[in-house]
Amino acid sequence: MGRQRRDARGRIARGTAINRAVLRQARLDAGLTLKEAADGIVTSQALHQFEQGQARPMPETLEALAERLGVSVYALQARPKDPRELVMRDLETERRWDDLERLATATLDDLNVTPRTQAVARFYLGRAVLEAGPIEGLSIMRLARGQLARVGEHLMAAEARDWESGALYLLQDPAAVDVGRDALLRYRSLPGRDPSVEARMLEHIGSYLLQREEVREALTFYRQAIAVAGAVPDFARLANLHHGLACCYSRIGETRQALDYFERAVNLAKVHHDMHGTFAFNLARLENDYGELLVRVGQWDRAEDMVRTALDRFAAAGAEAGRTHALLTMGDLKRQQGELVEAERWTGDAIELAEGRREMKSLATGYQQLGEVWADRGDQDRFEACFTRALEILAAVGLPEQRSEALQRYARVRQEKREPRCGS
Repeated sequence: MGRQRRDARGRIARGTAINRAVLRQARLDAGLTLKEAADGIVTSQALHQFEQGQARPMPETLEALAERLGVSVYALQARPKDPRELVMRDLETERRWDDLERLATATLDDLNVTPRTQAVARFYLGRAVLEAGPIEGLSIMRLARGQLARVGEHLMAAEARDWESGALYLLQDPAAVDVGRDALLRYRSLPGRDPSVEARMLEHIGSYLLQREEVREALTFYRQAIAVAGAVPDFARLANLHHGLACCYSRIGETRQALDYFERAVNLAKVHHDMHGTFAFNLARLENDYGELLVRVGQWDRAEDMVRTALDRFAAAGAEAGRTHALLTMGDLKRQQGELVEAERWTGDAIELAEGRREMKSLATGYQQLGEVWADRGDQDRFEACFTRALEILAAVGLPEQRSEALQRYARVRQEKREPRCGS
């Protein structure tokens, strides 16, 4: 063995502290074996020791490895975390979005932060605004994902990709499923992954599939999420998973199981909300979906209480995403109760909100529902116009299955009211 290298003071040089997981992942991303990555720089054994944390590379060795692997030296270095990162993580967990947005913005405005901390702050800024403003959140998450990848934070970059899919879901973009699957694939390829994060990604994909009415596959993903999360996931995760299962069973006509899962989900979500003072947005979505099923089974008084509570929670959370569905549910309830003026008002409000937010699937649903109101009021022309508009929207956004269902809905209402057939 050659002579040990010493620093300017004559001490044995210990090399540069590195993030060994990032080094290994960079090599795997480059498609290189230990021998190929080390060739001409160090021995394969030495590189293996770097990846295992058993040795540190000298600065010039690290530079050569970084160049070969196509990453920056900075990305490979071990760095102390900015204490603000931990605060931002806690604020996200507590869903204190206003406080998180302020801290993330202040961190990004700090010219002295490291590129890594800047990337992390951008990720949390995206989380802070995503639920209330999914368009802005999507843009921020895309930028954060690129920054996180450049500084070697691949796990967090995969999470950013997952939240991109979440924003697309809130915007009712069918691409949410493919983006969510891509995020899960990226995350599963990385060492050191967290089962709770993987479970959340699986749950998200289940929700996206459910939005596309791919119910059986959605059930599979929800069940995988429960298995990955472990025996005792937190109340919020349990509530979300029971919510998803309830929606699946409702779609396939197993009403009793759906009601049972909804009841469990609401109770779990309320426990979490009472303990932590958070979860208002998800609880509101849950209460509306439960209310929608209660409308269908004729429990109108309880349904109205549930949906009004959901609307209050959406307002308190400052969240427009999801509110359209609650307005539609209330409009449907009022129509079934025979209160047609109120039904027109609620449904009209939903259409206006959906149009402003470009929620095209909800917009089409709103026009179908409004068409039913006009049919009940005996206005054939407006009935025809509403369903024609709904069919145009669904064709324009490429949702053939939903368009087919809209045609069936139209035919059913027309038959009940004995109206002339609408053009398809």
